[in-house]
Amino acid sequence: TASEPPAKRAAPGRPRKEPSAPVGKPAAAATAAAATVAGDPTVVRLKWAAGALRPGATLQCEGRLPCRDQEHGEILGHLQTAIGQGGSMQVLYISGMPGTGKTASVMQAIKQLQNKKSMQKFAPVHINAMRLGTPQAAFGEMYRQLPGKKGSCAVHAAYGELTKYFNERRASDPVVLLVIDEIDHLITRNQAVLYKIFDWLSLPSARMVVASISNTMDLPERLLPRVASRFPIVRVDYAPYRRDQIVHILEQLLKAGTALEAFDPVALKLCAARVAAGSGDIRKALQLCRRAVEVRLSLSEATGPAGLPHLEVAERELLRESPAACAIGGLGFKARRLLTSLLLELRKQPDADSVLVRSVASRYGKLLTLSPAPRPVPPKDGEGWAAAGGASEDVCDGLDEEVPYLVRRLEAISLLVSFEHAVGFDVSVALGAGLDAEDLVGALADSEDDPVISKLIRESMQRCD
Repeated sequence: TASEPPAKRAAPGRPRKEPSAPVGKPAAAATAAAATVAGDPTVVRLKWAAGALRPGATLQCEGRLPCRDQEHGEILGHLQTAIGQGGSMQVLYISGMPGTGKTASVMQAIKQLQNKKSMQKFAPVHINAMRLGTPQAAFGEMYRQLPGKKGSCAVHAAYGELTKYFNERRASDPVVLLVIDEIDHLITRNQAVLYKIFDWLSLPSARMVVASISNTMDLPERLLPRVASRFPIVRVDYAPYRRDQIVHILEQLLKAGTALEAFDPVALKLCAARVAAGSGDIRKALQLCRRAVEVRLSLSEATGPAGLPHLEVAERELLRESPAACAIGGLGFKARRLLTSLLLELRKQPDADSVLVRSVASRYGKLLTLSPAPRPVPPKDGEGWAAAGGASEDVCDGLDEEVPYLVRRLEAISLLVSFEHAVGFDVSVALGAGLDAEDLVGALADSEDDPVISKLIRESMQRCD
């Protein structure tokens, strides 16, 4: 083999690779089948649908945020006026449930104003308070984004530097538009961080506009009465998306992707109805529909568009992927009853994101009367409280002690969040950040043995559109 060209010589220690045999009939058939599937118009549309339903796709629907014209117009008008007059003491407060388009509307309005040639110069500063390590870190993040400032500033010095900055501004300086997303996360016991930020608005030379975004509808009245009394608050409330709005958005996205035929219209409407009956979060609808399309694509022998069976699989998979929903399955009897009580009280007030603990306690007592707790079973060796459940639930005597105890335990595993009112002595409770109404209903329904309670849980999904 000395005369054999180097390219033909086998690698040392490895067997020579023999030429491939001609493709046989079975392999040829498989190749032909794959080519047929790849060229199948239904499969092609399903792939287009998966792309059209990607996260964040709603901004591309009709070239604007759909079904939010009025809210967007109010935000745009306020920001344009406030920036045009060199700042404002009015605080723009945008509230609504997660996934209703609040942040997207603000970002879109800012982009429109930046592209407007006649608009006065302004510098947007966007802070997502949920991503900060502590509320005080907001000052350092704000300093980092200010025009004319380079580098970072120590947390303990940032507030002083910012106060000096707003005290020394000139009339020719650009207006600072401060957007505080998830402003709820800046709340402290004495509200010092928020008071300091809003106090800058009263400085004559501040040239500042504040827009705050929150998931809490009544945050100013409940937790910030001193702020609400000193600074006029301009409110823009975002209602959860209704069923017809969700259907419209999904259909427009699929039409834009030339993929409307890839999804069964009955399944599309059912998905919209279930999401609207929960939180009205358009992101959840996109996630469910996209996963249903992926399930349909994974079934090589299936025919037709994505339909009800694929949607059901998608719902089960996404519910299992939620850590909070999975935790509910391991809760004890009384902890689940408390969550059911909260769910039913929230459904009595469709626009509320929190309810008074005493209202939950009253409902909890009624549910225990309707379906008494089973006798407790002592935990096995090595087992603790069993994730807010089990025998330890019965350590409290009477609802006055039992309900606060359960709330604290559920709050410790991030399923609930509670807060005291600034005025009065009431305490309210809401779902934790990682848990929404749809996941709660699904998890409670799957773990409920009592048919009466199970019916109440499922009926709670029926909300007027």
